[in-house]
Amino acid sequence: MRRCWQRACACLTRLALQQGLRTYWEQVDASVLSRCPTRHQLLALPVYADVSTARLARTAWHGLSRAMHHHVYELAPTHAELRAWHRDVAALLDELKHRVGSASSS
Repeated sequence: MRRCWQRACACLTRLALQQGLRTYWEQVDASVLSRCPTRHQLLALPVYADVSTARLARTAWHGLSRAMHHHVYELAPTHAELRAWHRDVAALLDELKHRVGSASSS
């Protein structure tokens, strides 16, 4: 039996990150970025958010992207790696929601 649940988990977590970024761009009046590739969105994120938030997004996205692709010579991501990426993405999405909320209340 093939074990591919780890890559499926990485894929779903990356999709959540990408959807969260699209939602963020729509809410900060930068909707043109929501239609750009994720790499471009990650490059623009430090301008709209802070550097640490952008670094967290970039690190999580690249790790998840690497984990999704099957290579014969690499092991699937571990449970601990998947949990860490999930935790990072959840924290990132909360931070982006907080930024939108604080910007709209000012």
